[in-house]
Amino acid sequence: MNESTDVHRKQSLDQLSALEKFTEKGIDFLDNFNRFVRERQKIEMDYAAQLKRLVKSYSPKRKDEEEYKIYSSLRTFKGVLQEVGSIANQHELVAENMVQSVFNEVVKLRQELKKERMDHLHEAKQEDAHMEKSRRKLDSCKSQYRSAHEAWLQAKILFEKADSDDNRTKAEVERAKSTMEQKDQFREKQKNEYILQLKNTNEDQQEHYSSKLPTIFNKLQAMEERRITCLGKYYETYADCHKKVLPVITQCLDDIQVKHGQAVTPAEDSQALITKFETGNQPPKDLPMMDLDEPGGRGQTQAPEKDNVSIGSQNGANSLPGRGKAPKNKKGVFGTIFSSKKERGRLSGLWASEEAKDFSHLPPNQQKQKLQGKIDEIQGKIDQEVKQKEALLKMRDVYTANNSLGDPNSLNKQLETIGKKIDLLRLELNTYQKFMGHTAYKRNGKVVEFKDKADGKGGTPSQKSSPTRSSGPPANVPNSPSKERPPSSPLSPLEHEDSFIDDDDFDEDEGTAADPKPVGTCTAMYEFNSDDPNLLNMVEGEVLDVIEKDSGDGWTRVRRSDNSEGYVPTSYVNHL
Repeated sequence: MNESTDVHRKQSLDQLSALEKFTEKGIDFLDNFNRFVRERQKIEMDYAAQLKRLVKSYSPKRKDEEEYKIYSSLRTFKGVLQEVGSIANQHELVAENMVQSVFNEVVKLRQELKKERMDHLHEAKQEDAHMEKSRRKLDSCKSQYRSAHEAWLQAKILFEKADSDDNRTKAEVERAKSTMEQKDQFREKQKNEYILQLKNTNEDQQEHYSSKLPTIFNKLQAMEERRITCLGKYYETYADCHKKVLPVITQCLDDIQVKHGQAVTPAEDSQALITKFETGNQPPKDLPMMDLDEPGGRGQTQAPEKDNVSIGSQNGANSLPGRGKAPKNKKGVFGTIFSSKKERGRLSGLWASEEAKDFSHLPPNQQKQKLQGKIDEIQGKIDQEVKQKEALLKMRDVYTANNSLGDPNSLNKQLETIGKKIDLLRLELNTYQKFMGHTAYKRNGKVVEFKDKADGKGGTPSQKSSPTRSSGPPANVPNSPSKERPPSSPLSPLEHEDSFIDDDDFDEDEGTAADPKPVGTCTAMYEFNSDDPNLLNMVEGEVLDVIEKDSGDGWTRVRRSDNSEGYVPTSYVNHL
C-alpha cells in the first residue's frame, strides 16, 4: 500500500468519525428538546391544577348558594370563577397538545433517526472493510509476485553458471534449466494474479471514493437535514399549541371584563337585600304617654296588638299552619322551666321540625319567598318526570305499532314507578301550597284556590293554573266567613279579605252540594292512604264510581258506595 492511499484512507476515516459524532449530538439534542417540552408540559398542568384548586376554594358553599343567586356582585363573581376554570381547561389542553403533537412525535423521530444512523454507519464500516480487504489482497499478490520473481532470478543465475561451467554434466545443466523455466512460469502466474488484483483494487478504490462513500455521506446529510427540518416544525407546533387556545382565553378574559364586570349592578343588590330581609310587618304604633297626674299614681297604657309573622298562622308566631293553635302549657311558666330535659327536648324538636318545614319562624315576606322557592323546585321535578313519562308513552306506542322493535309491556314497570313518583311529588307540592295559604283545585271546569280550612281562612280566587301545577283535589269548604285580622296585622300578598266559593257547586233550594252523576267506574290497582280530607283512601281491588275524569292534572275524582268521595291518583286506578 503506497503512501497516497494511506493518506486518503485516513482522511475518509476521520470524516466518517466526525460525522458519527455530529449525528450523535443531533440525536442527543432531540432528547434535550424533549426534556424541555416535558417540563414545559408539567408547568402547564401544574398551573391548570392550581387554577382549579383556586376556583374550588373560592366557589360558593352550599349554604351560600342562595346569596350567589340573588346578588349581582356574587353572581358575577361565580361567573368569573367559571371563566377561570375555563382558562384552566385551556392550559390543560395546551399540555395535552404538547404531549401528543410534540413530545410523542420527537420520541418517534429519535427512534427512527437512531436506527437510520446506525444503518448508515454500519454500511460505511462495511465499505471501508471491503476496501481494506481488497488492499490487503493486492499486497499479498504483490508480495507473492516479488518472491516468485526473485526465485526466478536466482534460478536463472544458477542456470547460467552451470551452462558456462565445463565441469558440469549435461544432465546438471538441463536440470538447472528446467528449474529456471519452472520458476519463470510461476513468476508469470504470480505476475498475472498481481496485475488482475491490482486492476480489481483500483476499481474498488475508485468506486469507494467516488460513489459508495459519497453516497453514505449524502444519506447521513439527508438524515441530519431531516432532523433539523423536523425540529423547525416542532418549534412551530409548540407555538401553535399556545396560539390555538389564545382566542378562547381571550374570550374568557373579555367575558370577565364585559359580561361579568359590567353586569355588577349596585341598585339590584340593594333591592335584593331589601327584598330578602323585608318582614312585611306594619310599623309599631305610637307609644302612649304615661300621665302621672291621673288618679292612681300611674298612667294606664294600652297593650300593643300582636303582629302576625307567618303566612300560615293567624294566632302569632307560635301557631302552626294546618294544626290550629299551639298546645297550651298547663304547668305555666315555671312548669315549663322546671320540666324534665327529655320533655323540653321533645318539644323543641317538634317546633324545630315544624319551623323547618313551613318556614313559619320567618317573617311573612321571607316565608313567602322560601315557600315559593320550594314550590318551584318541586314543580320542576314534576315537569321532568312528566316529560320522561311522555317519552316512555311514545316509546310504548312505537313498540305497540311494531313489535320487532321491542315489547311494549316491558315499559309498564317504569311507567308505574314514574307515576308513583309524580303522585308523591304532587302530594308534597300540595302540602307546600297549603303552607303558602292556597291550594289549586278544579271544580266544574273552574280553578278555585282555597286556604287551609284548619286555619279558619276563607277561600280566595286565583288565576287559572296549569294542570301540572294542580296538586290536590277540591275540599268541601264550609260556607263561613274568614276570621278577621287585627288592623295592625299585615296581610300576605296571597291573602284577601273576601272569600270565594263557586255557586254552581251548590243546590239553589237546599244549599248543599249537588251530587254529580258518575261518568264511569274504575278499580284500584294499589292501596292509597292520605291524611288529606280532600283525598279518598282506597284499598287494592276496590271498585269506585268515577265522578270526574283526569283532565291532565294527575287526579281523578271518585265516589264510594257509601257516597264518600274524593280525589285519587289517576295512575293508581284502572278505568273499566
